[in-house]
Amino acid sequence: MSVDLGKIKNRNIFLTFFIFLLIVFSHRFLQWGVTLPGYRDEDIYISCGVAYVSNFTPPMLCNFEHPPFAKYVIGFSSILGFSRDLFLMFYVFSCIFLFFIVYNVSGDFLLGLFSSLFLFFDTLFFNVHRFLLLDPVAVFFSLISLYLVLKDFHRVGGGFAGFGVASKFSSAPMVFVSMYIVYRGGGFRKVLWFFLFASLSYLTTYIADFRFGIDAVFKHHVEILRYMSWRHGFSIPIAINGFLKLLTKIEFWRFVGSVEVSLGNISSVYTIVNQTFVKMNKVFVVVGLGMGSPLWYLLFPALLYTTYLALTNRLDRVGIVAVISSWFSLLNIVAGPIDWYYMNVLPYLYMNFAVALRSIFRSRYEAVGIAIAVLCSAMFFATVFNVVPFKIEFMR
Repeated sequence: MSVDLGKIKNRNIFLTFFIFLLIVFSHRFLQWGVTLPGYRDEDIYISCGVAYVSNFTPPMLCNFEHPPFAKYVIGFSSILGFSRDLFLMFYVFSCIFLFFIVYNVSGDFLLGLFSSLFLFFDTLFFNVHRFLLLDPVAVFFSLISLYLVLKDFHRVGGGFAGFGVASKFSSAPMVFVSMYIVYRGGGFRKVLWFFLFASLSYLTTYIADFRFGIDAVFKHHVEILRYMSWRHGFSIPIAINGFLKLLTKIEFWRFVGSVEVSLGNISSVYTIVNQTFVKMNKVFVVVGLGMGSPLWYLLFPALLYTTYLALTNRLDRVGIVAVISSWFSLLNIVAGPIDWYYMNVLPYLYMNFAVALRSIFRSRYEAVGIAIAVLCSAMFFATVFNVVPFKIEFMR
């Protein structure tokens, strides 16, 4: 006897049970001590976050290269002792907000459920939330902002969008998506209100910088942009490498030397000096096996398919939102193939994938969706328990 998930009568009970399961699973994953790789960047964010909170340290003096809000969250939660639990809640509730975004726009319960499940069983999305990094906070607030904008709470949505960008600039592309949705729903006046509230919430996170003068925030942003131009470069080879990893789970680098970076303070002006020494010419290849999800191979083809449907006016509103959000979020890949860049893209690509799945399989959509969810969960647990390696690295 089959169960039609799309026609469950008491959906509130089902959603409560579903949310409860997500929370229980996420905490169990933390207790199991999974074998996925770690990220050292969190040490910097923890130390600076604690300094922000305990000493009112200006953000421009500690980890100046990123906006400060997520580090305030990390600092407060670390001091109070619940930081790991908080970030696992970001993991769970990011999946839940994705469900509500899809469900409220489309009215399709099953579409929202599959989007959420595909995201939940992505090992990279889960693994990044095991550590106190900036991107989980940015993604969480961006999803809240998008949900509120779609519900026509554009001013509050703007405030959350500002906090998202103030966590990390990787959420900036979604601000443009939200502004487009606000414009389509209420015109230019509402866009101005959205932008005003986003700007105010963003600037409040830099208040400690004003200890150095009224122009301190401007100087801080100049240093951020200088760092970004050096650190990422936004070159075509780096962008191709990022897209290659998303398409094939293969990351390819050719090293032609070593880079030494120093941060100097001359007359209260911070400068970055980098020197490159050509010492080697080696190829470094990373092959992802359990990294992310088996669906990674299908995400971009699905986006091309739904884009075609959108251009031929054959998509409903949720499909349009999925296509626009996916393309804008992909701007994060331009910065390179670092793991946590991808979590900024995954919620929207999974939403888009569910839309493509529904369009292709129609009456068989539920059966196919369940089969894919089972496959993704099997790969998830196999990776978590090291039956399948997260990735394999080669150097030659």
